[in-house]
Amino acid sequence: MGDKADRIAGGALIGAAAVSVLAMAHHPAGADAGALGGIVHGTMIAVLMASAFGFAHFALRRGAPRPAILAGLIAYALSAVVTIGAATINGFIVPALAARGVTDRGLFLFAWEANQALAKLGVYATAAAFAFWSLDFLRRPGLEAKAIGALGLAAGPGVAALLAAGVIRMDVAGAGLAYAAFALWGVLVGLHLIRGGLEAGATA
Repeated sequence: MGDKADRIAGGALIGAAAVSVLAMAHHPAGADAGALGGIVHGTMIAVLMASAFGFAHFALRRGAPRPAILAGLIAYALSAVVTIGAATINGFIVPALAARGVTDRGLFLFAWEANQALAKLGVYATAAAFAFWSLDFLRRPGLEAKAIGALGLAAGPGVAALLAAGVIRMDVAGAGLAYAAFALWGVLVGLHLIRGGLEAGATA
């Protein structure tokens, strides 16, 4: 088993992944979702913070000064910030406008486009982070590390490629697929931490 800090970080990644899937399963489809929209998006913001904690710990354990690890950490930080922005727009700003009786279609269209731009950037930034970290996994010895690396390339750049090709969109269904793939890799990294996968040569 990993040390206490590794177990806490791993647990944060696994817990965040489980909660993210549950939250997306209850994601409302419109701006008139009432309190549910705020609850779901507020939960996703908390999930992002928990995931950022887990991945930041992972990066520190792998050696944050190393270029690939640091690049991944910066990319994931960007992803967290812009995805929180997207969640804030749909979860709080748009419902607040609707509650105030705003009917300006142009304003709601602007909010939608802003949400989509931020959400897409979040996917691409997450893909970059997963790519950097996955290449680090692939360079490590052992079947487990290499499997995590290969799956990280599928969960990150693979999903980003589907988005870029127009196969998925950042609507409820497409976002659910993307975030489920991200969550799965978070679980794998979390289990790796809990099992003590970084104890031997953590900064090698």
